[in-house]
Amino acid sequence: MRLFNTLFVLLIGLPVLFFIAYDNGWLDEYVEDNWIPAEPLVKAELRATVPPEELDRRIQDALAKDDYADAELYAGVADYAAIPLSDETRAQMEEAGSTFNQLRRGGGSFFEGFVYGRGSDTVSFMGALTSDLTVVGDVRDIAGEGEKLVRGEDYSQLVLGLSVAGVAATAATVGTGGAALPARAGLSLLKIARKAGTLTASFAGELRRLVSEAVQFGKLRDTLRGARLDDLGATRRAVSDYADSVSFTRLTPVLEDMNSLQRQLGPAESVRVMRHVENTEDLTNVRRMSETVGPSTRGVIELTGKTSLRGFKTLVNFIRWLFGWAWAIVAGLATWIGGMGLRRGVRRLRRR
Repeated sequence: MRLFNTLFVLLIGLPVLFFIAYDNGWLDEYVEDNWIPAEPLVKAELRATVPPEELDRRIQDALAKDDYADAELYAGVADYAAIPLSDETRAQMEEAGSTFNQLRRGGGSFFEGFVYGRGSDTVSFMGALTSDLTVVGDVRDIAGEGEKLVRGEDYSQLVLGLSVAGVAATAATVGTGGAALPARAGLSLLKIARKAGTLTASFAGELRRLVSEAVQFGKLRDTLRGARLDDLGATRRAVSDYADSVSFTRLTPVLEDMNSLQRQLGPAESVRVMRHVENTEDLTNVRRMSETVGPSTRGVIELTGKTSLRGFKTLVNFIRWLFGWAWAIVAGLATWIGGMGLRRGVRRLRRR
């Protein structure tokens, strides 16, 4: 009995007390968030709060809209949390993922993204990113938005500022042997998200302030006035000369988060998940979630409403996980005991 009481206190009592204190913020000064593994708690909440029927419905609705990316996202959540999908849904996913249907959906999208720097699907996002990484997209956008700036017309500070910073980052990437490439990719993804309409108003406002500080639009206007903006080569040369005055000091943390996000999720999904980012702190939280949850990050956010791993580290989810763990042990013991009984029964039959 003493052994049982000791095990109960060590394995259940103390962890429960710890989570109660953690939930109430009493341990914030002493406990780092990454000390508590989040993945089992995320999976426990998903299994407890997301019925298989909900995922079936979301996948089928996405396929009905020919939105394979969303269907794939929710199927990934089902696999991640071991939530069973119906045979019908699995069959529909297999058909939608066929080579023919993939080519049908992607036809022309890459060209649209490369030429116009915008789009709505994975292929067009990749086209837009490719054009930016080759500086074509940045120079195109500087010529378009810069002309409006010079004339005193309404223009997009974000698109123009991110494009100028992109040219500066490209020059820095060449000059540093690739060390500035993360900044280059982060700038392109933010610009694509702006054009795709996935930046929230609050995050766009915060980002606009950071870009304005980095680029200095008053000084940029003077530079562009002396450039032939109808000549992309001349535009590029003028902005390349201006690039040395662009400061990345305050933009760097945001760009690093974006680059890390795209490594975990891919460029297209990184653009889509920005709908759930209200400020730079949110971006950091979503980036950390992506490092644990992976490609299913947006699906987990949309199903649970949580953009931070801390939201899953609760006593309720710990208990859910604990019951699942205990049930696995009980099932294992039952299987072992049943096997022992079966072997004894076979021996007795043989003896008879």
